[in-house]
Amino acid sequence: MAESRHQLAFLDGLRGYASLWVLIGHAMFLTGYKVAILAEPDMAVELFIIISGFLMTYHYQMRQEKEPWTAPDTWRTFWIRRFFRIAPLYYVCLAFAIWLGPELWQSRLDAASAIPGALEWESRYADRYLDQSLTNILMHVSFIFGMTWTHNFRTALPDWSIGLEMQYYLLFPLLMIVVLKLGRVGGMLLLVGTMAAAGTWLTSNGYVIGAFSMLPTKFHLFAAGMLMAMTLTVDAKWRWLLIAGAVAVIFVPLGGGRSAMHRGIKIGIVLSFLALLYRDRLPLPAQWPTNLLDRILSNPAARWIGDVSYGVYLIHLLVMLPVCGWLAMTFPAMSPLPRLLSALAITVPLTYGVSYLAYRFVEQPGIAWGRKVAAHFRGGAPKAPRLAREAA
Repeated sequence: MAESRHQLAFLDGLRGYASLWVLIGHAMFLTGYKVAILAEPDMAVELFIIISGFLMTYHYQMRQEKEPWTAPDTWRTFWIRRFFRIAPLYYVCLAFAIWLGPELWQSRLDAASAIPGALEWESRYADRYLDQSLTNILMHVSFIFGMTWTHNFRTALPDWSIGLEMQYYLLFPLLMIVVLKLGRVGGMLLLVGTMAAAGTWLTSNGYVIGAFSMLPTKFHLFAAGMLMAMTLTVDAKWRWLLIAGAVAVIFVPLGGGRSAMHRGIKIGIVLSFLALLYRDRLPLPAQWPTNLLDRILSNPAARWIGDVSYGVYLIHLLVMLPVCGWLAMTFPAMSPLPRLLSALAITVPLTYGVSYLAYRFVEQPGIAWGRKVAAHFRGGAPKAPRLAREAA
């Protein structure tokens, strides 16, 4: 495991560019100018999910000797770390999203008025912006909202995936115990099969509305990341089987994006991930482009946008909605491409500036508090900073 740590720097760039992809995709949706894959921000979220599955498993394996999987202290420490990584900034953004909901809704209507047919379609989602009820607030503060089909799409934030992540974190120690007891192959087969059956039942019975926020509908993507992390701890004969499994789970017919193009992109993501992870073992002709991609994803600029990626993901719509609404009302005759470019020119610097401040003054203190609380329960001092950064 120690030998593989230096291989993971590319993950920061992947997270960073995935968050930028989400931002650009939503800008295209709000301005009416779309460019193929860039206009599919859900694909970027699925990349986040794969990375999360990989990193949670990678770190759990790396800490296994000091934090045994079957020990309740390990589970508690894991949950504390993840809560303090996710919750502080989410709660800040949630407060703004609910407080400013009516204004954001008006901005959404203003932006939609400039796109033919969008206003009628968007009017169905008024509750997403206008529900300021105590029930909605408590559902989101507790992270229960993602497990429902009534409140999983009830704020201006793209937080359906946050609810999904929290479900994954809640179950993760149990998932790893199943893997420990049944083996990597048998355990993952059971987990993917069980989740796929549950996801199929939820979908066919009408419980998936608004967003794929229930874990069974997206678990196969977490599983792809988990299987790739497991390849780092096995012999070569098992490694190839786990790699094949990471590709095979992409074909689980759940969670949206089931067209040949979408499935091909997801397979490409998994194969590219594996190529970056094992770039030193690739045939020589494949090493040069893979090493170039690694440098692009792991240079200081890419790592910086990776640091602020969680903030960018949560904050960008709070900035973008007013900007797109203002552009539509102020320049009603502006064509879609100039409107998109103008929206990005205003939104990108504002979003990244605010996200950097959020990273410095909310995320980092939250992570530090998580370490302190976890150390208190373990009866020890906080651990040193991670060599391989954990994803949001």
